[in-house]
Amino acid sequence: MRLLLLIAFFSLSNLYALAQDDSNIQSIDTLAPFQKTKVIPTFSIQQPDSTWFFNTNLREKTPVLILYFSPDCGHCQLETDEILGHINKLQNLQIVMVTSRSFEDMVTFAARYKIYKFPTIVMGRDPSYIFSKYYNVKFTPFSALYNNRGKLVKYYTKGIDMNELIEIAKLKK
Repeated sequence: MRLLLLIAFFSLSNLYALAQDDSNIQSIDTLAPFQKTKVIPTFSIQQPDSTWFFNTNLREKTPVLILYFSPDCGHCQLETDEILGHINKLQNLQIVMVTSRSFEDMVTFAARYKIYKFPTIVMGRDPSYIFSKYYNVKFTPFSALYNNRGKLVKYYTKGIDMNELIEIAKLKK
């Protein structure tokens, strides 16, 4: 009986190990939509002043950083501080900050950081959850960087590497 239990245990352990190894292989079917299309999604976001901003309003021939955030996320607040601290080095970049949280939370966040002072930053609420689905966001902040032709250059799932972002923004490819 013990031998049978031991054999069953080792068989299940090996199956579990194989399943874990297979989970590291990412097929095209498991990629998030942005990883497949590599383009900025079609979107509309409600800005703090209640007007709407559309993907068609993005400045032409300008690299774009999509920053999906949550107003109460400490890492998102730190990332915003860091971006604003380097905003003079990011002038070649249009930054689109998006949240799916409440309109009131977004307005409070925008006021706290005085987003209206920065012409290269657009902030808005995504009531349709387009961004969270398109980017398959698991954690905030999540960022996707696109070149001046709207093609994906890089994405960040654990915060932006600011030095790298500054270098990419300088290139204005």
